Amino acid sequence: MKIFYAFAPFLRVLNVIFYLAAFLFSGLSSMAQSHAEIRNVDFTVRNDTMFVNYDLLKAGRNEQFVISLTIQTSSGKILYPQALTGDVGMNIIGGKGKQIFWSINRDNIFINEEISAKITIESSIIQSKFVHRGIAVLLSAVVPGLGITKLNNGGPYWIMAIAFYGCAAGSYLFYRFAETDYNKYLASMDTQERNKFYNNVQTQNTISDVLMYTAGAVWLGNMIWTLIEPNKTNPGKKGISFGGSYDPVAKTPVFSLKVKF
Repeated sequence: MKIFYAFAPFLRVLNVIFYLAAFLFSGLSSMAQSHAEIRNVDFTVRNDTMFVNYDLLKAGRNEQFVISLTIQTSSGKILYPQALTGDVGMNIIGGKGKQIFWSINRDNIFINEEISAKITIESSIIQSKFVHRGIAVLLSAVVPGLGITKLNNGGPYWIMAIAFYGCAAGSYLFYRFAETDYNKYLASMDTQERNKFYNNVQTQNTISDVLMYTAGAVWLGNMIWTLIEPNKTNPGKKGISFGGSYDPVAKTPVFSLKVKF
C-alpha cells in the first residue's frame, strides 16, 4: 500500500511560489511609483519661435512621460500651444537639456504682453514596455506563461498558468480522495469493501501522480521557454535605426543614422 507522503514536497514548492508571488507583486507596486520632476525651466523667443529649455530629473531608467507646455500671460490668460516640436508630448524619457520649440505664427497667436512658460508631467505617467529578463523569469515562476507574455508585448501564454494550477489542484484533490479511501480501507472489516477501497486508492494515487508530474512539466517547460524566448521589449537591441526631425531655427529637416553594437 502506498504511503501518503509523496505530495508533501509538492505542497512545499507551492508554498514557496505563493510567498514569491506576494514578494514580487509588492515589489512591482513600489516600482510603479515615479519621483520624476521638472527643473530649470527657461525660454527665449527668436524670430517668432519660442525655445523652452528644461531638465527632467529623477526619472527611472525605463520610464517614459507625457510632457505638456502651457503659456500664461501677465493678464492671466492661459494659452495651450499646438505647433510644438522637440521633447514634448508622449514617450519622453528623463534627462537634462530637454528643449521644446513653439512656432508661434503657426498657431496664429499674437502676444503683446509678458508671458511665462510652464512645463508639466501629466498625471498619466507611461511605464515603458521594456521588461527585464529577470523580472520575466520571476513572473513565470509565479504565473506560468506570464513572463513570456511580457517578453512578447502580449499573447495568451499565461494560459499555461491555468494548466499548471489546474493540474496542481487536481493532484491535491485526488490525493485527498486517496487518503480518505485509505483510511476507510484500514477501518473496514469487509473483504469486498476493502478491495474496493484498495482499488480506489491505487487509481486515485495514479491520477494524483500524473497530474502532479504534468504540473511540474508545465512549470519547468515554462521556465525554460522564458529563459530562451527573445526579448521583444529590449530597447538596447543591436542594429541600425534611421530617424528624422525638424530644426525650427534653420527651418530644414534633420536626419540621423544610429548604429548600436
